[in-house]
This record gives sequence, C-alpha cells and structure tokens, in this order.
Amino acid sequence: MLTCGRGSHSVRCMNRSSVFCALSVLCLLLVLLPSMALAAEVRGLYEAEMLVPDQSRSERGLAMSAALAEVVGKVSGRRDARLQPKVARAIRRPAQLLQQYRYRTLPVELRGEPLPGDDPQLLFFQFDKQAVDKLLRDSGLPVWGATRPAVLAWVAVVDGKRRYLLGADGTDELQRLATHEARRLGLPLLLPLLDLQDQRQVNFADVWGRFRDPVLAASRRYRPEAVLMGRLQRTADGEWRADWWIIEGRDSEQWRANGVLAAEVVEEGMAGAVSWLAQRYAPRPGRREPAHLRLTVDGVRSLADFARVEGYLRSLQQVKHVRVRQLGGGRVDFGLALQGSPEGVAQTIALGRLLAPAAPRDEPAGDDAPAPPADSQHYLLRH
Repeated sequence: MLTCGRGSHSVRCMNRSSVFCALSVLCLLLVLLPSMALAAEVRGLYEAEMLVPDQSRSERGLAMSAALAEVVGKVSGRRDARLQPKVARAIRRPAQLLQQYRYRTLPVELRGEPLPGDDPQLLFFQFDKQAVDKLLRDSGLPVWGATRPAVLAWVAVVDGKRRYLLGADGTDELQRLATHEARRLGLPLLLPLLDLQDQRQVNFADVWGRFRDPVLAASRRYRPEAVLMGRLQRTADGEWRADWWIIEGRDSEQWRANGVLAAEVVEEGMAGAVSWLAQRYAPRPGRREPAHLRLTVDGVRSLADFARVEGYLRSLQQVKHVRVRQLGGGRVDFGLALQGSPEGVAQTIALGRLLAPAAPRDEPAGDDAPAPPADSQHYLLRH
C-alpha cells in the first residue's frame, strides 16, 4: 500500500494504480501550491540574532537586551512594547528570561564587509516562551500567536533611470531587505513571482499608480490575507522616500517614510504592516472581554476527528484551557477559557484550514437567522 498526501489529508492507493495515484496527487499539489498561502505559521518568534564585535561579557549583555527587545516587539506586534515599565525592567535584566544562547560564524555575504570589532560574530538567543508571554500579559500587552495572516507585497521601485518591481526570485538588495525585515518582525511576507501570468494582469505602472483593481486581481492566485503596496523612490540627493498601503478586505491603511538609507523606508513599511495587522488580530486585552467562549464543532465523525479539533484548539495562543461540555451525533461543544477575545479566536481560526464557519444545525441559516450569542461560535470540521 502506498500513502500519498499532504498534512493530515492522505490518499491511499493500492496495487497497480499506486504509481498513477502518486503522480496524480503530486501534480495536483504542484498546481494548487501557489494558491494555498492563506496564513502562515511563523517560526522563531522567541528567537533573535545579533551582530557582536567580540565574545566579551559586556557585548553579550548588550546584545541580549537588544534581542529581548526585538522578541517582545515581535510577539506582541507592538513597536512600543519595550517602553512599558515592566518590559523595560526585564530588558535591563534579560538573563532571567533567557533559555539559551550560542555564537555563530558570519554568513558568506557578511564576510569581507567592514564590521565593528576584532572578531565579529553572530550571537543567537532563545527566550523562554512562557516567561515572555507572562511578561507581556502582566504589562497589558497582547500575545500574538504563530498563526498570522500572509501578506503579499507589490513594491515598485524607481532608482535613477531604473524602474522595476520586487519579485520572489529577485536578487535585488531591496528584496533582501524586505524579506529580512519581515522575518525579523514576525511578518509572513510573500513577493509575487512576476511570471507571465502576473505580467498579463499587472505592470509597474499599476503598482506605482496604486491602481487597486488590477493589483488585487493579480493577487488572487496567491490567496493572501492582506496585500501590501509600496512605492519606493531614490531622490536626486540620494535619500529614499516611500509610500505604503495595506489592504485587507474593505479596510486599508496608508503611511509614508523617508530615510537616508533604503533600509529605513523598508523597515518602516514592514513595521507599519505588522502594527496594523496586530491591532486587528492581536488587540490589547481589555477588562470587558469575556473570559470564556462556547465553541461548537459539527462534522466530528471519529475519535481521530475529535483529537484533531481538540489539539488544534489547545494550540491557539488565545486559548488558555479547553474542556468538553457535550458530544454526540457528530457534534462537540467545547468550553474555552480565553487569554484574548472571542473576536481574536475567530480571526485566528479563519486563517486556518481546519474549521469553517457554520450556522447551528437547530437554527435557520441565511439573512433572517438570529445572531448567535457573543460568547459562542459555531464551526464545521473540514474533511
């Protein structure tokens, strides 16, 4: 027997049809791959890497504080997180939250560069997740989980006589800066392929002119949760100016950035996107938010289905505790103790592929259906 599949979904093929089935599934995955972006699991939220001039204790201490400041900003999605009194005190004593550290040799692209110090190296830090989460919550800051909305960035650049779009396969310095900053800030960033299909739908003038319709039409194949449009220009005096615009559904936000270096305006673009998304997906905890949520899931046909759903709910950052209220007839009622808001739970679930919103079985669906209670949500397990 041959098992071919992706994730928890598998196709079982037997005897002479095994090879045909395997090839069919592989081809299907290759066709669907560009359209399966949706959300991403961000790794390394509690890690940071700093450049140090040597291995002295003093330099390590400074780098450790800078690394913790980066981590709290990345986990909370707030640029001002480091300024909160409790967080600021922890940053001054970062060893209390440290899990491990180690030195790394410089990557090839940095060797030969004019770097400070006699023995420059990279210093990797990993902080304790539970300790960092507690610090943020005690400071009234949100904890943004690893499941985050994927953002597709269309960036038009004017540098002298050169005009171009940043692409996924490019080797341009701005492309490297964008991907580096997004990774450092915990932003799942996609860049377009700029292949023939993209070129038929959108061009440089569309992005530079900020024409929403062709850009969004070309973005559909990637299925991002949000689209980021950037317009970067090097001025005659060598400085950089940028206009940024992020769009998610009917909502959007615009901002500008100026800087002597390209890295400054790119960082402002990525940081602005993170801040805007964090306000939507990881709002600050409020005193009036319900502490509990009743969540019903239909389509639970087996013990394996139940285990998938329960494990998934336990993995959500906003969920503190999961208990089963009632089960039977393909339906399970869960009681969730929350660390965030019900809206945050719903937004996180919407990013995934396991559960789909559903109308309760014993209530009518459609425009005339009564709204469910604010402290309850209903879903259908996708098979």
